[in-house]
Amino acid sequence: MAITSTHIKWSATAIGAMAIVAAIFWLPQRQIAALAPLPPVTIAMPTQISSAPMIVANAQGLFKTAGVQVITQPFLLGKDALASMLEGKADLAIVADTPLMNAVLADQDVAILAAISQSRRALAIVAHSSSGINTIPDLIGKSITMPQGTNQPYFLDAMLRAHGVGHNKLNTVDLKVPEGIAAFKAGSVDAIVVFQPFLAQLEADLGNKIKVFYGHDVYAFRFLLVGKPAYIQQHEPAIQRVLQGLIAGTQTMRTHPDIARLAVGAAVKVGDTIMQKIWDPQDFAITLDQGLLLALEDQTRWAMQRGLVKPGTMPNYLNVMRFEPLETVMPSAVKITH
Repeated sequence: MAITSTHIKWSATAIGAMAIVAAIFWLPQRQIAALAPLPPVTIAMPTQISSAPMIVANAQGLFKTAGVQVITQPFLLGKDALASMLEGKADLAIVADTPLMNAVLADQDVAILAAISQSRRALAIVAHSSSGINTIPDLIGKSITMPQGTNQPYFLDAMLRAHGVGHNKLNTVDLKVPEGIAAFKAGSVDAIVVFQPFLAQLEADLGNKIKVFYGHDVYAFRFLLVGKPAYIQQHEPAIQRVLQGLIAGTQTMRTHPDIARLAVGAAVKVGDTIMQKIWDPQDFAITLDQGLLLALEDQTRWAMQRGLVKPGTMPNYLNVMRFEPLETVMPSAVKITH
């Protein structure tokens, strides 16, 4: 068989990927290769761009390299992935911070292992230009759709507060994502809160017929890796290997962004033309940082003020975090004093 430039390119890429894995796969007091085989880990996850570290690690075989078999359970929304984990159908879950906050306030048995992504352009309000909506205050009296129980109502309220608009000035419609997008396209609602890649698809489909409002200075869209405390305690070696795979995934995004982008686009079924516009490897890092702690506390105050949960004392979210696995794998990733 003739060796083409394509073969050379992919061979070089493979060598580079192996070098990345070799460089970052280390554990301070033990070597992964020396660890005994472990049972597989089932992770429930939303098939969204913000799950990219999971998607890339799977596509590139990085979990296998780390010495753990990961089985993914796909969902559209993180709150459904969280429910699967809490029901014992999955070992771990990927979920946004708001559903996690709801679970903590409901005394659900859940703990945070790490944040895997943080983006300020993964979520936006999209409005029909024909509805006369050119600014956030123009939403007053208009209808807007989003699924409840997600991070989207919090994002909407944060955007409204930033512009001096009360949340009761809008007519909110609770629809699942596909139904909400259909209703928006049909003109049944004036606006929608929507996340990537549906956001980019609406922009591609409707062009100048819509107005898009991002909240760069208002909200950071986070995805978290979570599990039950008992499972985490009993399976720490497996969790360390999962974290190693995720860290390798984020490194691959930076050193081979095209390969990572194509893998994520294939998983979320979005063409590369759109992916190139919204893909930013800097949105992904495996961390536990102070920003997460502040976000959870702010969302808790919001939920209590809105009457979405029973009023009470602020939970100590430090007690909800399990620092040891990430500290063992990559100490510099833990940036919270505890």
